[in-house]
Amino acid sequence: MRRRKKIGLLHSTTVIAYFSQIIPDSGKRKTILAIVAAVAVYGLTIGMLHPLISLNMEARGYNPTAIGIMGMVPFIASLVSSPFIPLVLRTVNVNKMVAVCIALDCVFIVTLALVDSIAVWFVLRFLMGLVGTGMFIASESWLAEIAEEHSRGQIMGIYTFTLSATFALAPLFIIVFGAQGALPFLVAAFIIAIALVPLWWARGANPDFSGGEVSQVFRFMVIAPTLTAAVALVSFEEAAILTLLPIYAIYNGLSEANSALILTIIAVGSMAFQPLVGWLADKMNRYVLFIGCGVVTLVGAVLIALTMTVPILSWPIMFVWGGAVAGIYTVALTLMGQRFRGAQLAAGNAAFGVMWGVAGTSGPFVSGVAMDWWLPHGFIVVLCAPIIGFLLLALYRGVSRDS
Repeated sequence: MRRRKKIGLLHSTTVIAYFSQIIPDSGKRKTILAIVAAVAVYGLTIGMLHPLISLNMEARGYNPTAIGIMGMVPFIASLVSSPFIPLVLRTVNVNKMVAVCIALDCVFIVTLALVDSIAVWFVLRFLMGLVGTGMFIASESWLAEIAEEHSRGQIMGIYTFTLSATFALAPLFIIVFGAQGALPFLVAAFIIAIALVPLWWARGANPDFSGGEVSQVFRFMVIAPTLTAAVALVSFEEAAILTLLPIYAIYNGLSEANSALILTIIAVGSMAFQPLVGWLADKMNRYVLFIGCGVVTLVGAVLIALTMTVPILSWPIMFVWGGAVAGIYTVALTLMGQRFRGAQLAAGNAAFGVMWGVAGTSGPFVSGVAMDWWLPHGFIVVLCAPIIGFLLLALYRGVSRDS
């Protein structure tokens, strides 16, 4: 017992030393950890709600297209609201903005539990998309603004690691609490309320995002097309996976519980690889790492289709594939923080939100229609197409930049 306590203490000391090394300033360290903790708890709820709503609709007899349309709704909200977030950040305390968004989302989730109407669910999903977009754009801009260049990749790796960890844990709540009835929704609401606690730790640290105009959001897409395309790719893949991969798995003969477990495997892979990706982003050419993650994502999507019914093969592939997809996002955040500051950084994160909305909207819908057209493998075809597009753009931009 004493030996175990000593080992635990040693691990804790090692973790503290690591954070002290990459974030020497104690004030910044406290703020960064608070932001990451709040977003991670929020991510746990999102990771639970996507498959929870999809499985509820499937149990009620809705087809993949209808489920895909429901999956589109929060991304439509992101598309609509993202261009205006930088304007809000110019006038509102970023800490308070994140807290209000989290509190409102909690209320909307409780309402989901109390209402059975699918029409009302559509409205609630839209409102949840609005506040979720505000929370993520504000917190990621906040994080990128205070991160220092020498450890930017590692900080973004820690951020995506913890966010992916919550996505990995989220489907397990469905296994424990089930997918039907009010209970899983009430559990999700309770979890998201916890995200308000760490924000208290960072209440005195608010960076300046004043200046700039809403139109900068769209100019950013021209200035940094590869970064915005990368975010669009990750959004498309994650939205399609969270909404329809459990349905694809069921059509391939897997049980409801195992279909949720697949999401956990992918999320664990996303989590496990991000510290490595962040470390590599601080040690090597970030653009080369960017493209490398895209190549692994493409190969993995193809292999998932070929091995879905053989868990001993498909699970390791999904594990690596999840890490590659999340790695693209980690490197994109690192590159953006490297290139932009202040109002431009807020505009960049808002541009990411717009692309997240565009791609996230199309991902579930196109995947659902493709599954209806070619049941079930149209889903995999649609996963591969945007990966190829991203790689072609990244390679072209890389060659153009070097020539």
